[in-house]
Amino acid sequence: MNAFAFESVVEDNTIHIPQQYHFDNRKPVLVTITIMQDDIPLIIPRKGKGQITKDNFKALRISTKNFKFDREEANER
Repeated sequence: MNAFAFESVVEDNTIHIPQQYHFDNRKPVLVTITIMQDDIPLIIPRKGKGQITKDNFKALRISTKNFKFDREEANER
């Protein structure tokens, strides 16, 4: 399988394939669509600088005292 990526604009639910990627239309293809967003970054940079240490992580505690757990019901799912 060959894979390539390119940017395109969707017009009337049609994705235009650049000329250098044209191929025999009868071959099956696998299409993955990623929508680019200008208003939010896709990768959020770290706030701190330097190495990542255990101090960069914070523990989360959840009280499960009032939770009802039924093992049989969980196994049915």
